[in-house]
Amino acid sequence: MFSSSTLRKFILGNGNFILSHAEYKRVLLTGQLCTLTFFFGIGFFLFDVYRQIYHGFIYELSCAGLAVISFFLNRKQYHDAAKIILGFSVNFTVFFFSLIEPSEVGLYMYYIPASLGAIAVFGPEDGLKRMVMLLLPFVLFMASQVIDRTVLFQPVAQNNFDPVNLIITFTGSLLASVLIIHYVISINFRSEKSLLENEKQINEKNTELSKLNTELDQFVYSTSHDLMAPLSSIRGLILLSRVTEDPKEQREIITMMEGQVNNLQKFIRDISDYSRNTRLEVQKQKVLVNKLIRTILETLRSHPHTEKIKIELDIPADLIIYSDPARLQIILSNLIGNAIKYMDPGKETPMLKVSVMVHESYMRFIIQDNGLGIPGNHIHKIFDMFYQANEKAEGSGLGLYIVKQTVEKLNGTVLVASEFNLGTTFTVVIPVYTDPDTTG
Repeated sequence: MFSSSTLRKFILGNGNFILSHAEYKRVLLTGQLCTLTFFFGIGFFLFDVYRQIYHGFIYELSCAGLAVISFFLNRKQYHDAAKIILGFSVNFTVFFFSLIEPSEVGLYMYYIPASLGAIAVFGPEDGLKRMVMLLLPFVLFMASQVIDRTVLFQPVAQNNFDPVNLIITFTGSLLASVLIIHYVISINFRSEKSLLENEKQINEKNTELSKLNTELDQFVYSTSHDLMAPLSSIRGLILLSRVTEDPKEQREIITMMEGQVNNLQKFIRDISDYSRNTRLEVQKQKVLVNKLIRTILETLRSHPHTEKIKIELDIPADLIIYSDPARLQIILSNLIGNAIKYMDPGKETPMLKVSVMVHESYMRFIIQDNGLGIPGNHIHKIFDMFYQANEKAEGSGLGLYIVKQTVEKLNGTVLVASEFNLGTTFTVVIPVYTDPDTTG
């Protein structure tokens, strides 16, 4: 079967690349018109041979030959030369035939596809060439009406008119016109479709940009506030340290300053995590899950009241996955850190349980605690940037926002279930990658 790709290869040849789609379609149409003209020239020649009519051989074969030349010029990327030669050969062949054939044959109908072809194969940037080739059929038609044909040619006798010629002429001009108009319609359709797609993309980008601008405004405002707050506290504590000589008060001031520095350090780390998650591509590396979680817990041991929490780990000791270790560190550090930070000191046995379950294509992390919990009217907002659901919160409000963004970067999901004063459970589901060293 003669597929569209075979047709393109036949007309354009191998290795010919045209950047502009409109120009590509014009070149493709030029090749099709060259092919159609060649077959019409040969077809008329064979038809006349069959009827033993010999006066038009030279015009028919010349037109077919020039169509072949135009076709190969088009393949060699001499596109303008191919269009001009094809246009002149068709128009003058019609002109000469119209001088020797009876007007009833209707050969002048071929001027119509010749004019349409001039509009179609020459782009807007070829204004002068398009105008010349558009006017040429009209000029030749008018010339054929005023020229005394008997001076130049011996016209075919009127009684030799065959109605079949009129049918062939009409069919040929109609076929060529339909081909050209189909091309113009397809170009317009593609342009309209492309405009609609571009408009849709622009609207989506504008919506995304508006959201990013809103987040950026909020980010700048909250960041400047959260950076200034501990610095202002430290400045006040410094001034206070200068007016007291009591060693006990000085130690308390240093302890408070240390707390503010830790808060500032945590906030800067959150901003760094957010930036890194946004910029860097996902890495697929070997991760020892048990070791990763134990390292996180060891890092969080310095948090007040950690020693009171009963920690349970339900993790296979030898579990190895291939994922992004830095992003897993961000996710689990924030979730485990929150469970420790918002423990309920009023409970007899504060509890934190971390479970990991692996399936064929994904992994589920469950971080469960019996801490303060999240009020029901806050739970749908906890993943918003800078949102703090708990009145006792001391952080930046970036932690859970970063968790959600990081999980989504890994093509995963994060879910939360919580009851106020009873506890909270976070469930993180992420894909499990195969060993990159074993994939082709």
